[in-house]
Amino acid sequence: MSDHNPYATPETAPSLPVSEDGGRLVTATRGARFFGAFIDGLVSLAVLGPLSFVLYRSGVIRSWMDADQMSDWEWLLLTTIYFPLYIAIQWQFLKSSGQTIGKRFANTRIVTMQGEKPSMMDLVFKREGFFTAIRLIPVVGPYLGLINILVIFRRDRRCIHDWVAGTRVVQVDPPAGEMVKRGWLD
Repeated sequence: MSDHNPYATPETAPSLPVSEDGGRLVTATRGARFFGAFIDGLVSLAVLGPLSFVLYRSGVIRSWMDADQMSDWEWLLLTTIYFPLYIAIQWQFLKSSGQTIGKRFANTRIVTMQGEKPSMMDLVFKREGFFTAIRLIPVVGPYLGLINILVIFRRDRRCIHDWVAGTRVVQVDPPAGEMVKRGWLD
């Protein structure tokens, strides 16, 4: 009798997502993700730092030393200025390869759980927008932002914004001929 049981355990191992070139996708290390985020922070600082200075000199920002005294509305105003600029800086990189500038330096990229390039809607609003929005929640926002990042210490190495967007960060082989130093990023 060869009745098919739909509830039976599969006879083959589930296949892992495959990259566009046919290789298996490997989840990025925590060190590589930190390095990419650090570089993205430097890029943001280089562009948004001068803008912050202009806003400070014009009186929009009173003082970064008094940041804890800024109202929720002032933080919201700054975010509505900074977030679109950050996305504008990273847009072409995200659109073409699913990488930010920092992820390009860290040889990592963002993919869906099936290994495909995510839509810009998922990248911008579900991933980056979610991360930005939770940090704006009064009183608990900074703690939620920290929890979002600390979740990376789970086995799957995904942050909460990865879960929300249905993405993960994977390693990318460096371009041919490019030498890669192995070390703390591994």
